[in-house]
Amino acid sequence: MLVFADEFDRDSLDRTKWATRYIYQNETLDHFNDEKQRYRDNNNHILSAGVLDLVARQVADGSYESGMIRSRQTFYYGYFEARVFLPKGRGIWPAFWLVGDYDRDGRTWHPPELDIFEFVINGKDDTEKMLHSGPQKPALDTFNFVDDTFETRHGEMRSSAPLNEGWHVAGLVWTPTEITFFWDGRPIYSRPYRWLRKDGHLGPPAQVVLNFAVGGGWAGRYGIEDRAFPQSFKIDYVRVCQFTSSDGGKSRCGDSELTPDPTRYGYSSDIGDMQKPVLLAPDLILGASTSDSQVLTEPNGHREIRLHLPIQFPPSYPTHNRTLQVSITDQLTGARESTVTAALHVAQDEGSNGTRMFDVVLPAPKRPGTFVIKGQIAAALKENGSQVVYNVPLTCSTGIVQPVKSLTCDLTLLKN
Repeated sequence: MLVFADEFDRDSLDRTKWATRYIYQNETLDHFNDEKQRYRDNNNHILSAGVLDLVARQVADGSYESGMIRSRQTFYYGYFEARVFLPKGRGIWPAFWLVGDYDRDGRTWHPPELDIFEFVINGKDDTEKMLHSGPQKPALDTFNFVDDTFETRHGEMRSSAPLNEGWHVAGLVWTPTEITFFWDGRPIYSRPYRWLRKDGHLGPPAQVVLNFAVGGGWAGRYGIEDRAFPQSFKIDYVRVCQFTSSDGGKSRCGDSELTPDPTRYGYSSDIGDMQKPVLLAPDLILGASTSDSQVLTEPNGHREIRLHLPIQFPPSYPTHNRTLQVSITDQLTGARESTVTAALHVAQDEGSNGTRMFDVVLPAPKRPGTFVIKGQIAAALKENGSQVVYNVPLTCSTGIVQPVKSLTCDLTLLKN
């Protein structure tokens, strides 16, 4: 069953599907490891004729900037496929991989990480005929299947021809107990694998990352071929399917003709993602008189905004250390006008399907402008003897176009 896809047939990158920085440092981290590039939005994501180009270039001060995409939707298990055209030149490092998102408490963990492929050219140790694939620091070095093109010691697929002279399809089946890597529909290896945090517990759901790194201690070990830039890591599509008992026996992931057989690579677990609180569209009451459900009109300066906010909680979701935060924010500047908080366990009403109703009262803005009422949930945790507060991941279903998963949901708009 197809659960996520981007065919890149728009004029610009769909920002509701993709972020362009790593999740770390409040989703602002613009490089990983010791890479030389920094991820930017200066025409580093170019869409044309149904293809996304992640563009790497050298800039005036001699440094590099490039592009990356990170899925906002997250996944537990499935088949992950991308059709790609790999770049050329010493110092390049494009990759297609899975890394952990937020856990239920809003924390990030690394590992787990699964590298579907890393294509590194450093001129000596790694060439255009080699591809790296595998989990980061696997607990087991055993394999269930190995193609004769794969060297298990270093996790390298070796080709008789350069891998960057045409389009290729990379795929990975990830089940609760095994991973299998495919190249152009051909299985390259299968090995036991479990998606675990450092503490041995199941890791948070995975996000999909495709990035074009440059340089660093691996790709740039023997220098960067500056004259090879600018150039692009081209992506025709990205698709995710899940092969469980609920997929109805479908054997193709979208239009792909290279989908592995679900009867061989399926799995019994129906976990598709981590369940998150769902913030729904609120009922809005503005002061004593209104002419429009979203326009403030009362002139006497004594105004308040009342929200009846429904939130649907997953089964057994913890509430004892969590608070709802609702704020009014200037849409233009992002400045907060006011904020109120409420403990999750004091919901006044409880509906079906785990839905609880919160009554929220905020002072209305006293100046003209357009404002957004935003909602988030904060978790207070004990770490190393101190209290740390994280915003937890949410599903936003308020009728406003926004990422399906976020730390903050836009609830409604106000015009004053």
